[in-house]
Amino acid sequence: MAAVVAEQDKGMEVVAMSRELSTYEAMGGTYTEMDGVFYPNIVVSEEADVWIGKYGLLWIDYIKSNHAERYRHHIRMGTLSASAFELNEEAYEMLEGIVNQYLEKHKPQNSASTVEMWKLWEQAKQMAEEVVLSDIVRQYH
Repeated sequence: MAAVVAEQDKGMEVVAMSRELSTYEAMGGTYTEMDGVFYPNIVVSEEADVWIGKYGLLWIDYIKSNHAERYRHHIRMGTLSASAFELNEEAYEMLEGIVNQYLEKHKPQNSASTVEMWKLWEQAKQMAEEVVLSDIVRQYH
């Protein structure tokens, strides 16, 4: 501040410099200046405790081991939990649809038999899980 006043006293013109926003600032991040160095203000949010479900956890494990760069990208951007939750919701919707289609096509011989209905439902669920794992969990990046 004293340097600016001294320059103005000498008759020199002070020009304010504009600077471009960094990517971090464009996303809403802020910096703290200490000893002329800007440190980003990083805060771990409470959203880390979001329930992401079975298929969300399977997807996180899959991309962590097979697509490490994409996993790190989600971590850096803070979108891992949200993406896993979205995938989990989509997986359960698809699972329910496939099970219902299977049960409509394959009627039990004795509809009063609980065991037969349970076996049909288990077959439908196992088949649907195979489809969900291959189509959603292993394809969504």
